[in-house]
Amino acid sequence: MKTANHNPLNSFPMIASCPNITSIKSTLSRHKLGTKQKGVTLFIGLVFLIMLSLLGLNSAQMSTLEEHMSGNTRSRDLAFQAAEAALKHVEQNLATGQTIRALIPAPATTTSGTVAATGLRAINTCLPNSATYWNGTGAPDCSGTTQQYVWSSNTARTPTHSLNQIAAQPMYVVERLPDVGTTEKYRATARGVGGDSDAVVILQAMFSYAP
Repeated sequence: MKTANHNPLNSFPMIASCPNITSIKSTLSRHKLGTKQKGVTLFIGLVFLIMLSLLGLNSAQMSTLEEHMSGNTRSRDLAFQAAEAALKHVEQNLATGQTIRALIPAPATTTSGTVAATGLRAINTCLPNSATYWNGTGAPDCSGTTQQYVWSSNTARTPTHSLNQIAAQPMYVVERLPDVGTTEKYRATARGVGGDSDAVVILQAMFSYAP
């Protein structure tokens, strides 16, 4: 009796390997990877674009702010120069004996406050002599009543020489103190305005004149 020898490997037909399967899988994998890379690159590009836009906007805002600050500084400088010019005018007027000395008689006390002419008066130490008084905000006098100085053509004088590049001409007030021996004493307060009406500088100086 013969025994059949069955070989399992020979029982079924051999299936030939297909090299294209691996190639197709590799191509599909590279295609998916390339799509993801393009998406990431686009996202990063958009982020950088937004950052650059924000930086550009911030630079523009800073530039505008710097120009505004520079304009304010220049306007305040003009106001300071205008107030100085008014005090210089007073100094020259006192030195030459024009107008001011002739119009303000020497007060007998420090609380006289007699107004001799527009912007020229005897000193009144009962009135406050602070920035809030001269800038119009108000300050209490010796009795506690709030006082403030109102700058106008009816209360202050203007130098004879006009200045340019300012919103308003400077004004000044001269107050005479009691004489000390033969020496005359004056207090001058000047208000200068810059390139716009919001820039205001108030300066004060004491002058002595010995005839």
